Amino acid sequence: MMRKLVIVILWLAVRGITVQPLFAQQLSTPVKITNTEHMNFAPGGAIRIDDSYGELNVEGWDQPEVEITVIKTSPYDYNQSEATKHVNGVQVMTKRMSDSELVISTTLETYDGLLSSTAKTKGDVWIEYQIHAPHDTKLVIHHGKGTVHLTDISADIEVTGSRGDVVMMLRDLGSYSIDAKTDFGTVVTDHPGNTHRTFFLIGRTFNTGKTAGSHRIYARMGYGGITVKTLQQEAYGPRAGN
Repeated sequence: MMRKLVIVILWLAVRGITVQPLFAQQLSTPVKITNTEHMNFAPGGAIRIDDSYGELNVEGWDQPEVEITVIKTSPYDYNQSEATKHVNGVQVMTKRMSDSELVISTTLETYDGLLSSTAKTKGDVWIEYQIHAPHDTKLVIHHGKGTVHLTDISADIEVTGSRGDVVMMLRDLGSYSIDAKTDFGTVVTDHPGNTHRTFFLIGRTFNTGKTAGSHRIYARMGYGGITVKTLQQEAYGPRAGN
């Protein structure tokens, strides 16, 4: 039987006929939606990001504005109409509180669950946020599962996450006081300070003291790591006057 199967496959190959795996025939093309928004934003302002998940990137730049690009992608194993429904059900909204204050929030689709009609779900939709803001923008971030990357920001930073990693690349760590803690994971930094094991030796705390710098970093992660490193000069983005 095996010999006959091999002969048939070789014959198809000779005839130029390819045999696609059954799973490949059944997979649908993922739905991908990208949206970019620009708005004027005063230097020294504050951005609050609530209920984000997936991959969040915030990078400082010279422009007196905020640029927000959101990329939402569905999984492969949905048909097109079902995937589009889930992607549209996850919404990222911006609310301009003033010229120097902005709130970015993520809302999930709701469905009629067994216990509650207000249950929510991501529908397996993956999100990537790419945000540019003035360098001296204060950040308050409440992130769920996923990775947070903060680059070239020179103001107060507060960031919390449930599962994933927080990576901060900053120009002058000496201007910061740092209060970082993980329940299960590590804290890695170039900044001198005090580190301790916590929670049955599987978590870490790192603290420089409140008087260590003019800016403050407050970071918390449930399951994952926190990294605060010095941004190398060759990686600097352009600043006004440079």
